[in-house]
Amino acid sequence: MKPSEATLTWEHWRARRRRRRHLKAWGGSVLFALALVAILAWGGLPKLFNVGEKGEALLVKLGNPDGEDLPLSVSALPDPSLQAVMTAQRDTALTTVEETRTSPPEPAAEPAPAPAKPQTKTPVAPTKPTPTPAPTPSQPAPGDKPVVTEKVIRGNEKGNSSELVLKPQGEKISQNAYWPVYLFLPLPSKLEAGLLARVKATDLYSADERRALLLQFYSRAADGLTLTSDPGLPLRPALWSVLEAAGYDVANADYKRIPLKPVVITFRIGIPKGLTDNPDLLEVKLEQSSGSKSVDEAVVYAFQKSTFANGTGQVAQGRYTYDFSAKR
Repeated sequence: MKPSEATLTWEHWRARRRRRRHLKAWGGSVLFALALVAILAWGGLPKLFNVGEKGEALLVKLGNPDGEDLPLSVSALPDPSLQAVMTAQRDTALTTVEETRTSPPEPAAEPAPAPAKPQTKTPVAPTKPTPTPAPTPSQPAPGDKPVVTEKVIRGNEKGNSSELVLKPQGEKISQNAYWPVYLFLPLPSKLEAGLLARVKATDLYSADERRALLLQFYSRAADGLTLTSDPGLPLRPALWSVLEAAGYDVANADYKRIPLKPVVITFRIGIPKGLTDNPDLLEVKLEQSSGSKSVDEAVVYAFQKSTFANGTGQVAQGRYTYDFSAKR
């Protein structure tokens, strides 16, 4: 039985559709392959999408598309505590006196017990033979070893004083940066009410901004301002600078109401790794407490922010004393 004309027409249409689909599939595959070859020859996908170790900056136009390029406005105020410290470093109230001297105490401390024995024998034995053997071992010892010198740096700040001793070869050791210790000491627990009105503006902050900072940690009361929370050691300098500028008597601060002994710290200064590197501060140890843990922590924290130079070629030794009375 022969197929009808309608059936033949249907089959021809289906065959044309199949050929068209096959041509489209093959054509698409060929175009994709050519495009891929072209991209690889040009530099690969990273160049096409412009990606790499560092992406290019994205340009954003604010306003209409043809407007001018405006920089993004970002608040870049410096850290207030760092600014206060930098200001205090330039303050004339912080005075230092530096001297280098030969240190006799340590060499004399070791042979001291040895001559004590011959002194007891001198009344019994003749005086001439006994003293001669005693000094002979002590005299060549200083000659064989290099002379030990120590650098002494004395300072006064806001009613307190300090002494820094560096050795051996003190002339080759120096303190490059000193952070005022009083800026890190405990804040007063009570402030008079009138102090808030005396808060002054600076080049960076308005008086209102500095009052707001103070009121983050002090609350208003009937008898003045009361410290409600400690801002912590890193932020204390910012508040001390506000109080000092407002007329607070820093030399007679609250923390001095109890008797405080001098804080004594011993430490070592390492050998710098490079010509432009600062040596590490090693083995910082609290040898004598003031009697107040919070005061001790503040002094040690401030001292550890100091930087030194060590040109001796060996590990140097140091001793730092911070006294809560001014030396004249």
